Amino acid sequence: MQDPSSHRLADLSDATLVERFQREENQEYLGELFRRYRHLVFGLAYRYFRNRDEADDMVGYIFTLLLEKLPGKDVRSFKQYLYGTVRNECLAKTRQIKKEMERQHEWALVENSQRDFMENVEGLNLSNEPDSEEVVREVVQLLGEEQRMCILQFFFEGKSYKEIADDTGFSLKSVKSYLQNGKRNLKKMLEERLKKPST
Repeated sequence: MQDPSSHRLADLSDATLVERFQREENQEYLGELFRRYRHLVFGLAYRYFRNRDEADDMVGYIFTLLLEKLPGKDVRSFKQYLYGTVRNECLAKTRQIKKEMERQHEWALVENSQRDFMENVEGLNLSNEPDSEEVVREVVQLLGEEQRMCILQFFFEGKSYKEIADDTGFSLKSVKSYLQNGKRNLKKMLEERLKKPST
């Protein structure tokens, strides 16, 4: 194995550094490539994330990824290969971040809806009744099938709109409509039930 110090690494071409890294797996060759292009990796990552910490994390991740992937790749232009790798990883990361934010937002809606629903059922003071959840469950059974399925899964099982849509085959728009109408009908039926004198 050649000692990288026997040549000035800065004098070697990208292609030579790639070839020697692939042949010898000496990280100093890859390190020189990364020193040349680190600012480009950071700049591209920052364009996607608009966050220095996220961009720095991506720089470290790309270096680790190259250590793993580069030895088996046929690379004609390291700069183009690096650009494509960074772009693909940044796109995947932004999709992941967006999906996580949507999931957190949806869970917040679910949790708030569940809490409000079980405490008050839109203004009906059932929370003082020890069996209030059982009362609601009984009345839910009187709803139409679609509304019943959506109400039970959303409020009692904590499922998201998408999970309900996947389970039932309903569209997201239909799920939201069934929930909205189901809550309205449920409120009416609970009001009627509470008006009836207990026997």
